[in-house]
Amino acid sequence: VSHDTAANRARLRAGTRLGPLMHILQGIGQALPNMGDIDKQAIGGALGTATHGSGPKLGAYHTQLETVQLVDGTGKLREYSRAGDQDMIHATGVALGAFGILTEVTMKNIAAYRLRRRKWVLPIGDMLRDFETMLAAHRSAEFYYIPFSGYAQFIASDLSDAQPTQRPTEDDEKGLATLRKLRTVLRWLPSLRRALIKGAVKKVPAEDYVQDWLNVYVSDRRTKFNEMEYHLPFEEGPKALAEIIALTEKHFPEVFFPMEVRSVAPDEFWLSPFHKRLTCSIAIHHDAANGPEPFMRAAEPIFRKYGGRPHWGKMHSLKAADFKKLYPRWDDAMAVRRDIDPENRFVSPYMASLFGIDT
Repeated sequence: VSHDTAANRARLRAGTRLGPLMHILQGIGQALPNMGDIDKQAIGGALGTATHGSGPKLGAYHTQLETVQLVDGTGKLREYSRAGDQDMIHATGVALGAFGILTEVTMKNIAAYRLRRRKWVLPIGDMLRDFETMLAAHRSAEFYYIPFSGYAQFIASDLSDAQPTQRPTEDDEKGLATLRKLRTVLRWLPSLRRALIKGAVKKVPAEDYVQDWLNVYVSDRRTKFNEMEYHLPFEEGPKALAEIIALTEKHFPEVFFPMEVRSVAPDEFWLSPFHKRLTCSIAIHHDAANGPEPFMRAAEPIFRKYGGRPHWGKMHSLKAADFKKLYPRWDDAMAVRRDIDPENRFVSPYMASLFGIDT
């Protein structure tokens, strides 16, 4: 819609998807400070579900919000600004689409930049031992644990002034196909399966390249899966992950998708899973062709035991009474929702169960 070059601000339509947005921003010399690895979401959806990347000093997309424009439940157009009404920005920034129809937002970006991205594998025991140090040592860092391998792949991204180099050809889909095949063929020979996966993962070549920011974050994601992601207090991450790994490898031999572990900076948004705490996010995945429910039901109590808050856009079983205990500003957020949508026009049956609304 418009932009301010000096301030690195851009006013955007909420329906703009992240993929095109990256190129729009690059064209005006701006950039998103951080991203996840999927660029198919619309800005409004990414904001509303607290979609995030990784980095202990980097917030989720909603932390960039400067203004929010929405249509309320009566059809009235409302606009809030961080400068004029910060509470309303914090209330509506993460709102699951239930606090009105988001139409436009202004986001505070940064100048376009380059990243040096490196990937390497290491034993999961070393990763868990050095968890805090390794995640804190880089601008953005995350890792994947490959079930039944004993190994993790660590991914580090840091600012760079170097000239761009060739990004290696991505073969994540090929790797998933191999893991699925080993699962299927050797499901009842777990020791052989583990040995073959371990051997294959140890041979994964390290990567080291420099590219403009928009050519680094996003990965190819074609294989369909179901996902549960919980956001835990950062210090609880290694213990929770160790328990999830043990659960998976003892009881769920059908699982072959890697587990993803990231960090997210704390923020002040009322329904943000990162509200007022440095966060470790752990995501588990299950092949969509087979029922994920038993695996997710077994894993969820572990996440909850460590104080986890579920990702709003992924699988979980929590209801309003649970969220009230997890979010200190829950009642305030619900009061704002009632003011914006007094007749519950934006409340689906599922949203009613989340918010404790009788419809």
